[in-house]
Amino acid sequence: MQKHSLSVQKTARIFSLGDLETATEIWIVLHGYAQLSSDFLNGFEEIVTSDRAIIAPEGLHRFYKKGFYGDVVASWMTKEDRLDDIQDYVSYLDQVVSTFIKPNQRITLFGFSQGVATACRWLADGIIKPDNVVLWAGTFPQDIDLNRTSYKMKSTKCYLAYDENDPFRNDESWQKQLAFIDSLGVEPIQYTFEGGHKVPKVVLSDFVNEFF
Repeated sequence: MQKHSLSVQKTARIFSLGDLETATEIWIVLHGYAQLSSDFLNGFEEIVTSDRAIIAPEGLHRFYKKGFYGDVVASWMTKEDRLDDIQDYVSYLDQVVSTFIKPNQRITLFGFSQGVATACRWLADGIIKPDNVVLWAGTFPQDIDLNRTSYKMKSTKCYLAYDENDPFRNDESWQKQLAFIDSLGVEPIQYTFEGGHKVPKVVLSDFVNEFF
């Protein structure tokens, strides 16, 4: 048996809040596993201002959450042909920037859960060079290009937001996370909250009011 690969066109869904044309600050928010970008984006309504707009690309893999029926959700990748998936979403997200973002707009890249790894790999391999990176309830993948990532992160503010009781978090992986970020020459701002493995609206508003 032989394996063959073929790059094809695919229509992606992108949702936004606020005025992308006039905003001086754009947040690009990447959802977690088994979410839709439209639902995820609803949690950011309260931080939209006349100067801040939010754009939420959706992962290219959609599937039924319960197997064969029910709600449709999306993900960024699986372990099957993972390198192809990574390249596909990096190219896709690069197109999002080229299409929707103007050179003079400040960019905050926000990743939640699986979207954290997606954001970090895009940061390493794509054209994105954000002013701020917010890694919410997720970890920096340790298989990325250190040199490219370190170069971009040195001029970027990095925020790590997490609930200490998040069931997906453990102390060992968290210490590896901090050591890896330290190897990039980055001093992240850590932000703890109560709310579990989520992006609670009130917590997000408090976070933005404190740092932005």
